[in-house]
Amino acid sequence: MKPLHQFQHPFLVGVKGVAMANLAVLFKKMGKTVSGSDVEEAFITDVLLQENRIDVVHSFRPAGLPPQTDLVIYSGAHGGTHNPQVDFARHSGLAVMHQAGVINRIADTFKVKIAVCGCHGKTTTTALLAYGLTRLGKRPSYLVGAPSFHAGTKRYPGAGYHLSDYFVWEADEYGVSPPDDKTPKISYYASDLTVATNIDFDHPDVYQNIDQVKNAYLDFFRRCGQLVFCGDDHRLRSLQTQLRCPYSTFGYGTDNDLAISGLKVEGRVSHFCLSYRGQDLGEWTSALFGEKNISNLSGVVLALLRLGFPVNRIKTAIAGFSGVKRRMELVYQNHNYRIIDDYAHHPREIEATIQALRRRFPERRLLIVFQPHTFSRTKTLSRQFARALSQADLSLIVPIFVSARESPVPPVAVNQLLKDIARQARPSSISVCRNHADLLAQLAQRISPGDIMVTMGAGDVYKLKNDIIRLIR
Repeated sequence: MKPLHQFQHPFLVGVKGVAMANLAVLFKKMGKTVSGSDVEEAFITDVLLQENRIDVVHSFRPAGLPPQTDLVIYSGAHGGTHNPQVDFARHSGLAVMHQAGVINRIADTFKVKIAVCGCHGKTTTTALLAYGLTRLGKRPSYLVGAPSFHAGTKRYPGAGYHLSDYFVWEADEYGVSPPDDKTPKISYYASDLTVATNIDFDHPDVYQNIDQVKNAYLDFFRRCGQLVFCGDDHRLRSLQTQLRCPYSTFGYGTDNDLAISGLKVEGRVSHFCLSYRGQDLGEWTSALFGEKNISNLSGVVLALLRLGFPVNRIKTAIAGFSGVKRRMELVYQNHNYRIIDDYAHHPREIEATIQALRRRFPERRLLIVFQPHTFSRTKTLSRQFARALSQADLSLIVPIFVSARESPVPPVAVNQLLKDIARQARPSSISVCRNHADLLAQLAQRISPGDIMVTMGAGDVYKLKNDIIRLIR
């Protein structure tokens, strides 16, 4: 196949997916004519695609491919390799590549390739690293798994392209095109520096057990120039003796190379101290909240230290970062209520978000509106979901999001699964909602002034925001 820069008319199947949308934007910033296909349903990336004038065909019929298309890019969504447009392109002699292969080719054009991996927290970590390098004057190119990220009131796009030395991207461990091709996407990648936040069992439709996940990460780490990982994560630590590259660790444990201590929240700011191999780096502040966010922030600090940047410049560079869209994002507040939107879709992420909000709002009642994402994950981790969701004052579970990558499941099986989760939790902490109307009816009966309400999940639960606002008004 010819070099990537020679393709001028890429077409992305499933272009509304966040990772695909940002890849489309990156191509647009490279000066290419970009288009794609997806369903008509409104997505969180619609504005992003419109702002960048990327044409979207609301059909997967082969006729939807523009005549000038010279490269078709696909992911595991919408049938993967079985998608009609992908299949037509293959049989027509058009160049066809998986999203991960394309990203790897883009990364190879840069002098310093920095990957961020981990089952949880990699989007915020990637965004913060891209932001830090930007503030340090290095103008990195980057791909983040969210439409945007923020520093105060300033919004940064989820993809950036500059003719510079640095490229930062999320190295995702999901499969190429399940169920046919479960090859981990991280098997495509190699990096000069990798930041690893954790290892967890998040994709039961791709991996049979946690050992398979660990092996996929270890395989990736063997193609890394150097590695920065969270030393508090026991699964990452378990791979330590098998690593071939130089590595350093971050976290709360005092045995980490970069150690966090004294975390506290005052108003809208987190305060904490850092030390590097016994050297005191002083007190740091951040607009991020929660132990996991501050841990991941320390991973960014350690990565920037390994890249040779001085401590005082790093501290200034990352101070303004305030978060990523759909990651503990405040979407509404008045004098009585706050509504927060969060992407958490795994029990560990749910627990981390609840703990962070408890620390920030210790006197407030916490209500979660949770939308499970994929039947396979919900079924495999049902007990863990019950335990995590019961840590809120009340969790309302809405129907499972119908994922573009998973076969439909009979409604009877779905309803039974959600009821089983509610039964496993402590009494009255979890309630199952049959539909949208039932959710609003239950909320109307249960909300009280002062409540913190969180829409949570990897699907389209964020769309409930306006209905909830109307309800509380």
